[in-house]
Amino acid sequence: MSDVPQGPGWWQASDGLWYSPDQLPGAQPTQPGFDAPQAAPTQPGWGASAPQQPMPGPGYPTMGYGQPVAMGPQNDSMAITSMVLGIVGVPLMCCYIGWAAGIAAIVVGILSRNKIKASNGALTGDGMALAGIICGGVVVSLTALWVVLVVFLGVAGSFAPA
Repeated sequence: MSDVPQGPGWWQASDGLWYSPDQLPGAQPTQPGFDAPQAAPTQPGWGASAPQQPMPGPGYPTMGYGQPVAMGPQNDSMAITSMVLGIVGVPLMCCYIGWAAGIAAIVVGILSRNKIKASNGALTGDGMALAGIICGGVVVSLTALWVVLVVFLGVAGSFAPA
């Protein structure tokens, strides 16, 4: 303990005094072949009352910039695509191209549900894929009904008396 640093590795505590590297709280003795940790550089204007902790050096194990963050399951992008195609297919029925979006929603939704089941919990979005399949099925069904109705009316109109 001193009022001034005595060499590399000394650190300044919150009481304003400098302590040697072996007095570092939680310090482990350095192993042969490893250097002692270096003191943190003091920056002007930061005040002497703030505790100055040593920067980790070769004598202390470091974990890089932090521990890796465990990520939870993610939504399958195909499930989102299926749902969007199914929803977009409804207004596109008016343009006579809704059937294409509906068929695509069904196919992508089925592929997505199979992929989600095979991922063992790593992927989510089964409900979105199911919504895409249902919306796509409704679009394809209504389009088919529309085609049948037009054909029926065309055939029935051809037998009408002139």
